[in-house]
Amino acid sequence: GGQSIVSDKLGQMVASELVTIIDDPTMPRNGHFIYDHEGTKAMPHIIVDRGILKGFLHSLESAAKLKAEPKGSARAQSHQFPPIVRMSNTYFAPGDFSLEEILEDIDLGVYLSGSQYGYVETEKGQFTCKVEEGWLIKDGELTEHLRDVAISGITLDALKNVTAVGKDLKVEAPGTCGKDNQAVPVDSGSPHIRIEGIVVGGRR
Repeated sequence: GGQSIVSDKLGQMVASELVTIIDDPTMPRNGHFIYDHEGTKAMPHIIVDRGILKGFLHSLESAAKLKAEPKGSARAQSHQFPPIVRMSNTYFAPGDFSLEEILEDIDLGVYLSGSQYGYVETEKGQFTCKVEEGWLIKDGELTEHLRDVAISGITLDALKNVTAVGKDLKVEAPGTCGKDNQAVPVDSGSPHIRIEGIVVGGRR
């Protein structure tokens, strides 16, 4: 892949202190494996810890270049492809807020649930996601159902604008991740999260 927007930000604050992001191939979900395709034993990786970028996913090659410990993130679609660095089961760690607490301070917002598909321009740090369902939030309450909802934004801006993280973690969004013409099974999830400043499009 190309250069990442966080390549030079190791040890720096890249998100709200409420944000911890983990990639865990040992979790028995769709992205589970015991050894990666280079024979390295899989283990959980804390990517962001309370807003600070703590590490990257690695193959043997990338770990050697950065003098880092390989933790088993090299995957290939099949024996016909070379192993490359890939996600597995990636999720936001739970926080301390109930859903009611997250909603109660929102005068006007949008409640989003599920993802149909999405993509990230890693070199630009931009994301776009087509959402499964959306509702208008007025005065802390869910009101009208919205259709054809999509969101977009700048990844680091969105992470820095997280203002609440819920207790209710669910990792149950099995899918396929594509990179360099390879597809591998993955999973993702999060508790409820409140974010300010994301562009939301849709219709009533």
